Amino acid sequence: MMRLPPVSSTRPYILLAAALLAILGATLFVRQEVLDYGLRATKTQAQERLKLIGATFSTRIERFRYLPEVMARSREIEDLFRNPSPEASLAANHILARINAASGALALFVTDTTGHTLVASNYDQNGSFVGSNYNFRPYFRNAIQSGFGSYYAVGVTTGEPGYFLAVPVKLDGRNVGAAIVKINLLPLEQQWRDAGERVAVEDKEGVIFLSSEPQWRYHSQRPLDPADLARIRDEQRYGTVDPSVVTLGRSDIGWSDLPVVSLTEEGVTTSRLMVSMPFAESGWKLLYFADLSFVIAQANIAAIAAGLAGLLVLAGMKIAHQQRQARKLELHARGELEMRVAERTKELSQANLKLADEIVERQRAQGQLDLTRNSLTQAERLAAIGQAFAGLAHEINQPLAALRTYLASTRLLAARMDIDAVHSNIDVMGEAIGRVSYLTDQLKRLARRDDADFGEVDLASSIGRIAELLKFRFADLGISFCNEIDRPLLVPGNSAQLDQVMLNLLGNAIDAVRNRSVRAIRVEGGLDGATCVVRVHDSGGGLDEDASNRLFEPFHTTKAAGEGLGLGLATVHRIISNHHGEIVAGRSPLGGALFTIRLSSVDGAATAAE
Repeated sequence: MMRLPPVSSTRPYILLAAALLAILGATLFVRQEVLDYGLRATKTQAQERLKLIGATFSTRIERFRYLPEVMARSREIEDLFRNPSPEASLAANHILARINAASGALALFVTDTTGHTLVASNYDQNGSFVGSNYNFRPYFRNAIQSGFGSYYAVGVTTGEPGYFLAVPVKLDGRNVGAAIVKINLLPLEQQWRDAGERVAVEDKEGVIFLSSEPQWRYHSQRPLDPADLARIRDEQRYGTVDPSVVTLGRSDIGWSDLPVVSLTEEGVTTSRLMVSMPFAESGWKLLYFADLSFVIAQANIAAIAAGLAGLLVLAGMKIAHQQRQARKLELHARGELEMRVAERTKELSQANLKLADEIVERQRAQGQLDLTRNSLTQAERLAAIGQAFAGLAHEINQPLAALRTYLASTRLLAARMDIDAVHSNIDVMGEAIGRVSYLTDQLKRLARRDDADFGEVDLASSIGRIAELLKFRFADLGISFCNEIDRPLLVPGNSAQLDQVMLNLLGNAIDAVRNRSVRAIRVEGGLDGATCVVRVHDSGGGLDEDASNRLFEPFHTTKAAGEGLGLGLATVHRIISNHHGEIVAGRSPLGGALFTIRLSSVDGAATAAE
């Protein structure tokens, strides 16, 4: 007798575990690759943005760089040093006040060579600089010693932070004092906040003195060297405040070596890529924290897609294996049957007296034949499941196509910094992924109809959801879409399956009109007695007679090779039939195809049941 070779009971589980580990590894690899690409692209964009921010920063400083020289060479300041008198001081104060009002600086003032302030633009205000000594400030010392000084500090008199520019005042070739301008840089912080960006500026010791996040101001990312801290205190750079450490947590989003930090904003923790750039001659550094929400979402979506693809491949391999096993069983049963028949025939030729025993043996063989037929039935069932998998792959194809469209649109929105729209797109993509997950649960219902999944479904809401999902395809292809249904259309049915019907019909309509000069799709519907009627029009090329006759056959398609499996309308027809409805095709007044769906309304179904 023929025997099938023994199969280890643990081997299938080992192979399954190995396959799942391979899928997991591929998923993680895809996620990391997409994440690395996104981080590199984000770094490039952030560097370009930093250059623009730096240029804006430099422009704000450069517009005041000429002002100290103007002050130092003015007639009133020269008279103040040549002929000191109350009248000369008053005239100098007035000219500084007028120059300050015209330039938009915070304050202008002039000191002697000891750092004592002689005149100032705020001479008549509380907190006037007149009489204060700024010999301890680096900008004053550098101006007297080297001819120019610049410095950012908190004012010891007013308590207001500003950027100081200073040049010496010369008379007859000798330094007699210093002309100083104080510039307000705080408006830059408000500009960064208004733009929704996270930007900071560090001094040469690593202390943040300008930032779109006010709580970071006068903090450093690391402990300061004692000598640096002592120098900051002596210069009273930040008033009476000693810089402390602000903690920017390291964000673990993968295996990248780029500096990714974790920030908490309004109670929500986000990951941001930190990019820096040297700025100005003072040893400053510009810091930019780029948002990575879109990059992480892209990586996660790519990982999910890779995982789903791996699972589909694994499922296909499992079906192929089961089909091979079924063929082996069939061959084994056939060989065994032939062997038994041969043995009985040989015994019959040898002795007619054993006829009764032969009849018994034939009856036993008949039982084995029945078993073989059952095995063949099981093989056919496996083949049907294989076809169902093919249909499932097609049904998944439409949401995945929508996901690709939304990914493309989300990239554009992210480039425009339209964060609300990006979040909205991500929510829609999450719903589409949920729909794909739901479709995989349908295999268990292939053999029977599960009435428990049926309920009241609003076709109008279903069409609205699908139109929302496809709105970017309409916009990208220049399609005019019109939904003329203005009232609920309640039918008994399965919401996900009816959504799939509308998705397939609208997707086919898009494919039909995309290459036409006039691109229009219209959906209309209403109640016809106890029946809900929905009509989908398009302005495509329409249907010829041959296509109309075979329209709902599986694997029949009018699209070009590689653009469809020919299962979409077959799936639609099967779903509508399972809902006890009908779908017919015709010609639309728009010039293309018209698909009409008729389903019993909720009220009509209740009346029929009674």
